[in-house]
Amino acid sequence: MMINRGLFGWSPPHIQPLTPVSEVSEPPESPSPYLDTSAEAIPVEVEEEMEETEEIEPPPAAVPFSRLFACADRFDWVLMVVGSLAAAAHGTALVVYLHYFAKIVNLLVHDHKDTRAALFDEFSELTMTIVYIAVGVFAFGWIEVSCWILTGERQTAVIRTKYVEVLLNQDMSFFDTYGNNGDIVSQVLSDVLLIQSALSEKVGNYIHNMATFFSGLVIGFYNCWQIALITLATGPFIVAAGGISNIFLHRLAENIQDAYAEAASIAEQDVEVKRYF
Repeated sequence: MMINRGLFGWSPPHIQPLTPVSEVSEPPESPSPYLDTSAEAIPVEVEEEMEETEEIEPPPAAVPFSRLFACADRFDWVLMVVGSLAAAAHGTALVVYLHYFAKIVNLLVHDHKDTRAALFDEFSELTMTIVYIAVGVFAFGWIEVSCWILTGERQTAVIRTKYVEVLLNQDMSFFDTYGNNGDIVSQVLSDVLLIQSALSEKVGNYIHNMATFFSGLVIGFYNCWQIALITLATGPFIVAAGGISNIFLHRLAENIQDAYAEAASIAEQDVEVKRYF
């Protein structure tokens, strides 16, 4: 009997198949070429993935400038009117001071045929005018700052009171969902501080600077309209620089507000964790 040996004179071991094979294996049934037309076709369900478009909430409408004084009463309006007049006088005083200072410089530089006594009298008169302007600046500046700071404190106190009343009227579910972290509290506090800063400082400074601008134009065109026109040509560049800086300051304020909100949330979570221990 011949033994079938493999390569190099040895036979491979017998390898058992993974699945048992019967001695009589039937071939698989071939599909019939004749289709049964009487059978109903089974519809195939195709799952279509519908992309749900998230509704983007529109940004809140801008609040008009008049709504900044929504919590002002009669006394606040009196304070704001007096503070506005004082701010306008305070801003105009700078231009008037420069006008009289230029007269003193011209008096000292140019040669005059008047006697020394007349020159000294004119110089003394201009100097006393500048002293009066300085006293007026001190008085109007104090009135401006005092009125706007007082009305800012009064109006922001009313805003805080109304905010607490709104919070106390909320249901318990509000504090479970929205009021469980420090985001709302920190955001409202920062908004109130911004309103107080606008009322106490920025509105008065705006009136002050606008009065300085318009009075400077009037005095400039009165003294030398050629130089005033040259100076006025630089106005668009100054406005553009102010607009660019305002954009960066606005973004910086938003980042600061987000950082404060996150810090308040982390601090409150830390306090809640320590309560359990």
